[in-house]
Amino acid sequence: MENMAIEHLLSGNLGAQVKELLATEDLVIEVFKDLVKDELKTYIRAKVDEDEELKEELRDAVSYYFQAKARTVYAELKASRAAARLGLRILPDDLQDEIGEALVGLFEKELGSMLEKAL
Repeated sequence: MENMAIEHLLSGNLGAQVKELLATEDLVIEVFKDLVKDELKTYIRAKVDEDEELKEELRDAVSYYFQAKARTVYAELKASRAAARLGLRILPDDLQDEIGEALVGLFEKELGSMLEKAL
């Protein structure tokens, strides 16, 4: 029996077993955290459902929040477009068309990726 324990120590198997045990412990902790979050969500949802005025206020707040986020993204897009146009304007004339087409292709690809993620 002692030889087996010594073999585990020397071969590194014991270290692997300890790591495996710790990984399992981490998983249990994460599951516990998720369960606590779920219970809190259930409790909060019940409190919100009891109060129609609060429920409506939260809906409005969420709506305003997403509208603000959408406006921020739109502003960033407009700023990026303006910066790209300015960058094109300062290039030599013979490079403007070529780089302009490359930028359009890049924006189309990025926009397509963003839409796929959003949907």
